[in-house]
Order: sequence, then C-alpha cells, then structure tokens
Amino acid sequence: MRNLLSKSRLFKFLARTARDKRGVTAVAFAITFAVLAPMSLGIFDVYTMTEQHGKLQDALDAATLYAARSSAFTTADVNTIGQKALTANLQLISGATLQSASFTLVNVAGDTKVVANAAVALPAYAPMEFSHAPVSVSSEVTRPGNNLEVAMVLDNTGSMAGSPMTSLQSAANQLIDLVVSDTQTPYYSKIAIVPYSNSVNAGTYANTVRGTPATAASPIVAPCIDAVGCDKIKFTAYSGGGHPTFPVSSCVSERIGAHAVDDTSYSASGGLVGWVYPPTDGNNNCISASIQPLSSNKTTLHNEIATLTAAGSTAGHIGVEWGWYMISPNWASLFPSVSQGAAYGTPHTIKAMVLMTDGAFNTAYCKGVISGASSATDGSAGTGSDMSACASPNGNSFAQAQALCTAMKAAPNNVVIYTVAFLHGGADPQAQAILANCATDATHAYVPTNGTSLTTAFQSIAADLNKLRISH
Repeated sequence: MRNLLSKSRLFKFLARTARDKRGVTAVAFAITFAVLAPMSLGIFDVYTMTEQHGKLQDALDAATLYAARSSAFTTADVNTIGQKALTANLQLISGATLQSASFTLVNVAGDTKVVANAAVALPAYAPMEFSHAPVSVSSEVTRPGNNLEVAMVLDNTGSMAGSPMTSLQSAANQLIDLVVSDTQTPYYSKIAIVPYSNSVNAGTYANTVRGTPATAASPIVAPCIDAVGCDKIKFTAYSGGGHPTFPVSSCVSERIGAHAVDDTSYSASGGLVGWVYPPTDGNNNCISASIQPLSSNKTTLHNEIATLTAAGSTAGHIGVEWGWYMISPNWASLFPSVSQGAAYGTPHTIKAMVLMTDGAFNTAYCKGVISGASSATDGSAGTGSDMSACASPNGNSFAQAQALCTAMKAAPNNVVIYTVAFLHGGADPQAQAILANCATDATHAYVPTNGTSLTTAFQSIAADLNKLRISH
C-alpha cells in the first residue's frame, strides 16, 4: 500500500512539472550556450590554425627554395637569406606571431639540402577546450650544385705596368674570394692561374712538358743550331744580322703539328709543347710568374696573384693554351691529385676560363725563338736581331687563339669562356675582336676601360660562375 502511494505521488509530481513551462526557454538557452559557445570558439580556433598552417607552409617553402638557390655556402648565410625571405612572404592572421624559424645546410648521401623549420604562436579563443600548441611546419629542398674548375689567364705584358697591374691584382683577388667557397663538399670550387706575356712560365713542370735540355757543345754545333733541345740555341736572326745564341728557359711556347689546337696529353706522341729561348738583352725575358694549378686554397691563389709583374709582349694564344691544359683531364697527370681536372662529362662539373688582355695578341714562335716573319709579330716583340728568321708554323697569335677557343667551347669539352678586354689605354679593335670571338657569347665578353670597371667586370664574372655552381 505504501509503495503504491509513493508511486502515485511521483507520477503527480512529474505530471505537474510537465505542465509548468515557466523558465524552460531560458534554461535551455543557457545550457545550449554553455555547451555550444566553447565549441564554436574551438571550431574557430581550428579554422584559424588550419588557415595559418597553410600560409606558414607556403611562405616557408618559398623561403627555403630561395635560400637553396642563393650563392650562400654556409648555414649562417643560408639562414640569414632564408629568414629575410620568410619575413617577406609570411602572412600572419590577427594576433599570431612568428615564434621561431631556422634554415640549415645539411649533407645527405652526397646531396646538399636546405632544411627549414618554423613555428607560429596563435591567439586562443577557446583556451579551455584543447591544447593550443604553436603551428609548426618544415620544408626541405635538395640543392643541385656543380663543381667549378676555373682557369684565370691573365695578361702580364709590359703595357700592364703601374696602375693597370695593381687594378688587375685587386680584381683577380676579389674573384678568388667570391668564387672559391670555404665549403668544398659536396661540391668543390677551384681556380688555376696562368700568367702570360711573351710566353708562359711552366716552372717545375717545364722539363716534363717540353723535354729535358741537352748540354750544348762549345762552340755550338748541330743539333743546337736552329733547332730546339739544347740548353742553348744558335739561330738565324730575322734581321739578317748574324746568328745570336740564347739560353733555354723554363718558359714554354705553342705546340705545333697535329696537336697544335687540342688538349691531347703532353705524354702522347707529338704532345710536347714548344721551347723558349729568350733574348739576352733584357727584351722579352721569360715571364717571372709561373703557372698555378687548380687550387681551393685562397692563400695560395692570392700569393700567386702577388707575384704578377708587367713585362714583355703578348703571346695570348699560349695563355689560352695553358688555360685549357689546367682544367683538361688529359693533362691531369701533370699536377698533384688535388689539382687535377675532372673528366669531361663528369656530372655536376663546370669548366670555365677567364681570359684577360689589355691589347692585341702579337707574338708567336718558331723553333723556340720569337718569330719575326709574320706580319702580326713584326716589330711588336722586340728588335729583329732577337727574332728568328723562320715564320710561325701555326700562323699568328690571333689565329692560334681563335682556333684554341673554338676547340675548347666545342663538345665534349664545353668550356665556358669569359673574356675581358681591359682597354685602359684606349680602344683596341683587334684586341676586342680577339676576345669577342673567344667568348662563349656576347654576354660573356667584357670591355672595361679603367680599374673600377675592371673590378666590376670580374665581380660580374664571379656572380655568373656562382650561378653556374648553383643549378636552377
């Protein structure tokens, strides 16, 4: 009976409650608001997080790509470039702040990569609903690159004396600093230096590339008359005024025969280069600065530039020839292993030459003595008594240089050639013609007229070389 009474009372209470609608809407709204408002704000948080994530990822991807394509080769420099690019590209929603960002160079299985990370702190509209960690993204760009092997072929002739030589040394040193990277892995950048005037000084390599001189008899007899191979030569002078005797030097001249305009090894049949017997009267002595093989040691390269001096006439074709040899794989065995040029066609390897002169090429050789029988050399390389009566077998210096440049640029060699006609003494149409023809194209030919523009030219070449180093 008591249970029935309790149930009856409960049913009456529930019925009465169901009929009483006072305050139901307000209570329902309050409950709904208490539940849905945080949910709505949470949804807004999710939306803003998603939106900021996309904007951050796009900006970081762009900045990483930009940093990877820059010429920077240290993490510090890459990070500086990446940070600036990220700042320029990043769009932040209201109340958001860039919390962190980093760009790092890493080496992965031989590939250089720029790895970037960034985080943005967001405003929290529903702080009690879920954890509001910063939006974090990452990006990675494999940085394609190239090894650089560059030969600088520099005019050391008498007309470069004084401020022109000082300007050249300054410009060349800047190119070295801009091109030779402090980081030599996974891609290296090396420079060789070939000073030239009336010849090229092969230094300690002379006997290997031209032959070891035999001791001439006294008085001089054949085979040391009008023929190379002895430590002295007696030759017939171009002036017709006797038979001078000149001593051999460590300088070398052009090759003749089948390999006159190719880079066949010096060790091959017919591969030895020409001899040089310089005058004894002080005109056109053997150039003092010798060749410097490929090196990534900036101190070594700067020291070589410091040895440059101005004297003699202009055998530019011999400079071109040796510029080629310095980066040729066919001549690699001549040099220490760290200075050997890579094989043609080696992946990620660029070979280039920078050829500079301040005047027309005007000196060629015949049998180790400056030739006086070519109209291109008459009177330009000294007195007639210092010149041989025989003509240059290969033609004048201009023709030889042009043939060499053409061969260097052709496949499979594919050498990129920059030329610099330093016209500090005024216009020189022949010099300009030589270098315009040698250059890879018109964009690779520079015509500075003073020290300032010479520096600008070398800086432009360095910038272009660095673009080649970073393939896009």
